[in-house]
Amino acid sequence: MPLQSLDENARNTKPPLLFWQGIISTDWGTHWSLARLRAPNVLYTLLTAGLLVAVGWKRSGSASLGLTAALLFLCFFSTYRYGRVFLTSAPETFWLFLPFSLLLLHREPRLPEGVFWPWVWGGMVGIALLYKSFALVIPVVVALALWQMRAHHWNLRKFLRHDALRLGLTLIGALMFFSLWFWLDPHPMQVLRDFVFRENVGKFNTGGENYFLNLIWGQSSIWRIVVSYPLNAGLLALVVVALGVDACKRRRHLGSVEVLPWIWMLVLAAFFCLPNQRDERYLLPAMPALALLLALRLGHLPRWILSVTLSAAAVVMLGLTGLALLLQHAAGIGTLYPLWAILIPLGGLLLVGFGLTRQELTRQLLAPAILFVYLCYTIFLMPLDYGPGLFTGEGAEAVNGCEVSVPANFNAREESYGFLLPGAVMKRYDHWRKPPPSEFVVVSLPLDQSPPQGVILAKRLNMIDRFSAAETRDMLLGNVTHHLFHWDWLIQQSAP
Repeated sequence: MPLQSLDENARNTKPPLLFWQGIISTDWGTHWSLARLRAPNVLYTLLTAGLLVAVGWKRSGSASLGLTAALLFLCFFSTYRYGRVFLTSAPETFWLFLPFSLLLLHREPRLPEGVFWPWVWGGMVGIALLYKSFALVIPVVVALALWQMRAHHWNLRKFLRHDALRLGLTLIGALMFFSLWFWLDPHPMQVLRDFVFRENVGKFNTGGENYFLNLIWGQSSIWRIVVSYPLNAGLLALVVVALGVDACKRRRHLGSVEVLPWIWMLVLAAFFCLPNQRDERYLLPAMPALALLLALRLGHLPRWILSVTLSAAAVVMLGLTGLALLLQHAAGIGTLYPLWAILIPLGGLLLVGFGLTRQELTRQLLAPAILFVYLCYTIFLMPLDYGPGLFTGEGAEAVNGCEVSVPANFNAREESYGFLLPGAVMKRYDHWRKPPPSEFVVVSLPLDQSPPQGVILAKRLNMIDRFSAAETRDMLLGNVTHHLFHWDWLIQQSAP
């Protein structure tokens, strides 16, 4: 301590627990690899899926419901997207869902008795706060309070007499856990300035614009929160919309196991409508609850919506296969994919075919078909993750201990090159600018362009994931490979 950054604006913008997790998983940085950094997040994801299995098994008496909920959670695009190293949300998702899952395992619609449990809840929530933000304690306590108010038939007096103190202890326990950061950090006032006021309170700063106008219109308006659950669900977006319609129709007759997940989802969405900055990733802690609700009601949702979802999965698998063929043709360096790779999209399309033609299999094959989409994407990325996608040879080894200028199109993107050129020191430059006059530089160019000037040390295949409006329009007109796939050239220029 303290955790430092070369970028003054990036200091104290996140609590330390995620960084400590990375420090431990890489053995204090001595084994610096993506696999070690991702391993804890994969474990957290599987533990969250395990909670869903336990809740479904307990409440239905059968493992089927829990397994379905776990598979649907793994099918969500948000689980895949934010399971990567950057912007990972698997830890706080697990720790915030854990107290709710324990309540769902407890068949009585109220908090367990005793003074011990509030501190247990507070400890679990406190760990989540150390991963994300102290502000998350508010929606958790509000959701628990509404859950208890409902258990007391909305009798405020009973709630205050039986549960207000216990929820207060939960709040205090969580904040005490979070306050460890201030106690351990040798510069607590900087944490207060950077994290509390700039990073959290600063999200209410409108930059001189009208707060209420931003609330109803713009890129970060309330409508972004409204569509966040379907967007996070990815291919299951239509199914999530159908679930919402189903719940509205049955709102007076919801089962006891449905009420708490809906309370948690709605409270979290309402809470994140308040800041001026709104984003779908803020609702990730409620995605396990959404998976449980989907599993409970999947058999009651219209089959045609599930069929549309299966068809969309087939379209994506065909599209990924087409992109693989485009990459194979455009790279011009021989065979990129093994022959067995074609079996993955064929297997996925076969599942979709069974799901569309066999009514009794539509619901059972929904989750496996979507998981095959991710598997197809993994196969598509094989040449980019291995072999041609790596800097290899003596030229790449020659930059060990040297400073290398690398292109970046997003915050901290230059760090990804640190895994490709271990031992080198990365120096960022904006990807749209001319490469700086450094001795060693990585230049990213489309596959159909000539190599840059200089001594070529190594090259690798790369896929670009952010595009300007003009580039997006050009891709929609059919010029896909020019913008999507690049060669990264590692070159040595004349010494500056």
